[in-house]
Amino acid sequence: MKRFYLFCSILAAAIICSCSNDITEESKVGNIVGSVSDRTTGEPVATVNVSIVPGGSSTVTGSDGSFSFVNLESGEYTLSIRKEGYTPNTVNATVKAGTPTSVHMTIDRIPASITADKTLLDFGENLTTLSFTIVNSGYTDLAYRVETGGCEWLSTDPEVDILGFSKTATIVANIDRSKLPVGNNEATIVVRSTSGNGNVEVKVVAVNNAGASVNTLNVTNVANTSASLNGEITNPGQPSYTERGFVYDTQSTPTVSACIKKLSSPVTSDKRFSCNIDGLSPIQTYYARAYIIQNSNTIYGNIVSFTTSQQPTTLSTSAVTQIGASTATFNASILDIGAPAYSERGFCFSKGNTPTIADNRKPVSGSGAGDFSLQVTNLDYPVTYYVRAYAIQAGETVYGNIVSFTTNQHTTSITTSSVTQVTSTTATFNASISDAGLPAYTERGFCYSTNGNPNIATNRKAVSGSGTGSFSLQVSGLDYPITYYVCAYAIQDGNPIYGNTVSFTTEFRQVSVSTSATTEVSTTSAKLNGVINDVGSPAYTQRGFCYSNTNSSPTIANDKVVKYISSAGSYNETVSNLQAGTTYYVRAFAVQDDQYVYGNTISFTTTAEPTVRTDAVTSLTKVDQFGGGYFYQWCATFNATVLSVGSPAYNGRGFVYSTTSNPTVGNGTNISLTGSGTGKFSTTVNNLSDMQTYYIRAYVKVGSKYYYGESVRFTTY
Repeated sequence: MKRFYLFCSILAAAIICSCSNDITEESKVGNIVGSVSDRTTGEPVATVNVSIVPGGSSTVTGSDGSFSFVNLESGEYTLSIRKEGYTPNTVNATVKAGTPTSVHMTIDRIPASITADKTLLDFGENLTTLSFTIVNSGYTDLAYRVETGGCEWLSTDPEVDILGFSKTATIVANIDRSKLPVGNNEATIVVRSTSGNGNVEVKVVAVNNAGASVNTLNVTNVANTSASLNGEITNPGQPSYTERGFVYDTQSTPTVSACIKKLSSPVTSDKRFSCNIDGLSPIQTYYARAYIIQNSNTIYGNIVSFTTSQQPTTLSTSAVTQIGASTATFNASILDIGAPAYSERGFCFSKGNTPTIADNRKPVSGSGAGDFSLQVTNLDYPVTYYVRAYAIQAGETVYGNIVSFTTNQHTTSITTSSVTQVTSTTATFNASISDAGLPAYTERGFCYSTNGNPNIATNRKAVSGSGTGSFSLQVSGLDYPITYYVCAYAIQDGNPIYGNTVSFTTEFRQVSVSTSATTEVSTTSAKLNGVINDVGSPAYTQRGFCYSNTNSSPTIANDKVVKYISSAGSYNETVSNLQAGTTYYVRAFAVQDDQYVYGNTISFTTTAEPTVRTDAVTSLTKVDQFGGGYFYQWCATFNATVLSVGSPAYNGRGFVYSTTSNPTVGNGTNISLTGSGTGKFSTTVNNLSDMQTYYIRAYVKVGSKYYYGESVRFTTY
């Protein structure tokens, strides 16, 4: 209809112009007036390129889809229209002189094209996530949405998006197996263009072969002889269960074969089911659980317990305690919880003499019998209040007796005690509150200064806590040596209350460090030992050792080892890369207040291993033992050279020999010799066997440790 009105308007305008021209003179040229609309919707299409042949002119449609060509010679013309996203179109038109030619053209939108690389997503029995790819094969961007048909166990990511032309996108499908019905399941994912230009479908299948399961819910409607048992089917199973119900007993694990009674419930489509039981004993604890039967197997739910009773709730209001100016503690006791047990307990109070829960109602959490209390604040003072305990049982209010109390006010009493644990930068302030006051103080602490008049305007240190008794605070960051003045304070009803003023003076005490004898000295290492006798005040921050083999009073300018530790007692550090056989000087030190404090100097000498060389065997002689040339023995001279005596010097030397290579004192024949120092030593050995190969090594020893020369071989044949 819009297209018709548009065309008529253009035609009327053309006729008016034509008539006007006819009045003046006969025209020799003509005009083309026209419009372009969408073939599908009938709506005008703007910005369409319109060209005319012959002539080669072109124009663009306006917002109402109209266009025109004027001053055309009579004859046949071809009009062509073109716009991105649309299919081009052409029409022929005849122009007559003096007559406007009307042309209406339509144009088709090119539909968007969307495809998927899969038609099926099979999640089987275990998978929870799969994906597929969609493709926009058109040349314009495509807005789309992903639909799952309202399937509660299936979701996608994304749900809506825009896919660029000639682009691909991944759709991720997820299933919630906790919501997946038992058995084989199917659903369909539809990726749909929001402009209506195409869609694609992907089938989804999933399997849930879980077994049947049941949950026992809380027992309800518990009375003195009856109760309601409740259950819920959490999974009907595959195949589905065929029977359901409850078992209960006074024993903790009832079964269908060992119970007071088995109660069956009809199998319906409702997952929840119940059974009422009566004939129970009052004030008795029972145990119950739901059951189902699947494939002749009995499957139980969890066990719940309940206790029957027939007693009303009774309670008593006790005297109010800890009465202050604006606070008090209400006290009561549940004498009997009743049956059913009360659902709420608490206190009600008022300035009238008969308080009810319609007045100031203060519930107190908890259940069962016994005492309970509640501290109430924001009371007026001095005022007389009336209070009584209450309990809600089965929707009814049960009250205890009424008691009264009166709020009052008096000043907090606070005393400053002597300062203790004074060091160079720290001290412990001490105080005591003998009376918290009414109303009770809201803040306590200390204030201190160096001018003798401390108050909360200078160096105010609050200390958490309330009530009466002693309290303390360790203060750090003090200067030394300085005299300070301290007094405790409390804030009561917004005003400061001060205790007496005490003074103290910070101290400086130098750290005490001493050097102990060096231990575990070896060729290239040693354990340095020291003692912090007093950590000092302020406590030292570093400790260590400095050592040198040239400076008999070593400092940190020499070799050193440092640790950031500040405790008292013995300490040690092992140093390495020392020179063998060298005397070192050691001092322990500590760093206090950025100053180095040294201990005494001690010295030690590193050890040096002795070295010995096994020389060639000489004077190897064959001896006829009995004459006659049948039985021979040999004698030989073993020779060695001590190249260095070591430090400490060796204390024994000799030879060891054997018929196996590399003999030692433990597995060969040992010949121990006297002597010391460097140089050669030797010994003659008799009774060596004929036709035998021997191995010999010289040795020296330090203490119980042996140092061997190389193995020398000789034969007796």
